[in-house]
Amino acid sequence: MFKTVILKISIVVFSFLSPIQEQIIAVGFLITVDLIMGLIASLSSGEKFTSARLKNTAVKMLVYNLLLISGFVSEIYLIPFLPMTKISLAFLGAIEIASLGESFQKITGKSFIKYIKSYINENLNATKK
Repeated sequence: MFKTVILKISIVVFSFLSPIQEQIIAVGFLITVDLIMGLIASLSSGEKFTSARLKNTAVKMLVYNLLLISGFVSEIYLIPFLPMTKISLAFLGAIEIASLGESFQKITGKSFIKYIKSYINENLNATKK
């Protein structure tokens, strides 16, 4: 009986959250990539990584998804004219991309933005020749 109740609740929750499934997956992907880049950065700089730091990633995953869900619920029931889910997603994406840039700089010693800029300029110049 308990399994049946849990199954029914899970089905209701998953069906309610199905419109933001892609956003939840995107945030999870960014956090996972940030975790991998952070591990590589700590290995390249000789820092030790601990389980407490890995726990922070799990907490980040939970908090970010709760923020997305809260934005979705408020968008549906409170403020339908304001795209809270998209605003939350843009905010979280900017945070994660900034974090990826910091990890990239620790690994390579180069600014991520400057690296991308020079890469684009080199490839544009190569295609013009």
